[in-house]
Amino acid sequence: GWPVLAVAGLVTILVSFVTLPFACFLLGVMMWLAHILRAPNRLPSSGENVVVAPVDGRVVQIKVCLAETGVMPLSYDALRITIRTKLTDTQMQISPITGHLIDNCLFPGLFAPWPDIDNANNNRHQDSWEDVRRLNERREIILRHAKGHEVVMVQLATKTARQLICRLSEGKHLVVADPIGMARLAGVTDIYVPALSNSDIAIGQHVVAAETILARLPSSERHGPRASPTSSERSLVEQMLLAMLSAATSTPSSWASRRRGRRSVTGTSSKLDSRPS
Repeated sequence: GWPVLAVAGLVTILVSFVTLPFACFLLGVMMWLAHILRAPNRLPSSGENVVVAPVDGRVVQIKVCLAETGVMPLSYDALRITIRTKLTDTQMQISPITGHLIDNCLFPGLFAPWPDIDNANNNRHQDSWEDVRRLNERREIILRHAKGHEVVMVQLATKTARQLICRLSEGKHLVVADPIGMARLAGVTDIYVPALSNSDIAIGQHVVAAETILARLPSSERHGPRASPTSSERSLVEQMLLAMLSAATSTPSSWASRRRGRRSVTGTSSKLDSRPS
């Protein structure tokens, strides 16, 4: 957020030479930007398998998403927790777990508004939110826990959040509460955790980044069932096995023919050597 603050400060200084009242207004805007774009000092919640809130805001939706359905092509059944960040909340996003970043991909899209998203207790427009997820721009950040659990964090664009920022590369090791980026400004964040995770969060609850525990990951090593091979993969494996089998069956015959050829040559040379001079 420092480039934004620098531009706001420069504009405020230049405007102050022209009109002082408007410069005072811009000074208030700069102070507001400094408040929401700051990197606050938070005390992370302790625990090995905890998933903390990655951003400040209010929980507006909790839904169980089956594997390979919806917007996210997940390989496991997941619990999705949706957090709405307002213009008065801190925009900085942090790592919800301790682990490695294995994927960071931006999907361009629209910046359509989310109908009635600020009213968390209203379920009338939640079905239309799925269409907004498909249409709007989003950034998918996949984190892998030390025990193999994958936690997916999705930055979703809104009418005001038009910059989904995460400049971290794949393979980066993150500790819980490490800065990741931000959805500038007032975006929506989806958190996907394994469906077997324990969660005591409630719709309408205000969460604080790094301090509020969203869920606790399962104690097992694997996060879900491994996907079965597709038909194309099975056919490719069968072709490879047939090729190996045909090569194995043709090899002894070729070796036998070579050995018979060597024997015939050897026999002919021995007969030539045995003839009288």
